[in-house]
Amino acid sequence: MSPEKDDGLSLWLVPPEDSEIHTLLADAITRIVPSTLTAEDPPPQFEPHVTLASQIPRAAITGDPQTWLDEINLPDTSAVEVDFQELAVGDTFTKKLFIRCRRSDSLLSLASACRGFSAGVKVGEAEYDPHVSLV
Repeated sequence: MSPEKDDGLSLWLVPPEDSEIHTLLADAITRIVPSTLTAEDPPPQFEPHVTLASQIPRAAITGDPQTWLDEINLPDTSAVEVDFQELAVGDTFTKKLFIRCRRSDSLLSLASACRGFSAGVKVGEAEYDPHVSLV
């Protein structure tokens, strides 16, 4: 679970810290992309991730957060496919520069389970755009 501005909480799919993809994405987020920007304020630093659910009201998390997470009825997560498609630019806070991911069945199933469990989540499956933000 990770904070997302003041719009509630998010559930992220994060690559293992010891994986090559985590190292490459973290380097892009913390060093490569910021070195190419001319903005006065440095971009925020965050873990490489694909957002599964966002805008989860803080009030939805009752008691221990880990207990709440453990109650999500997740599909088999051992074979979640995250395939990168393209580098893209957007105009929203969470999608300025990002890598769009293919909407694989396994990723959609995982995101759907997370969104279905999280009261108040506003993004439906048709609007879900899996991506890895770089800025």
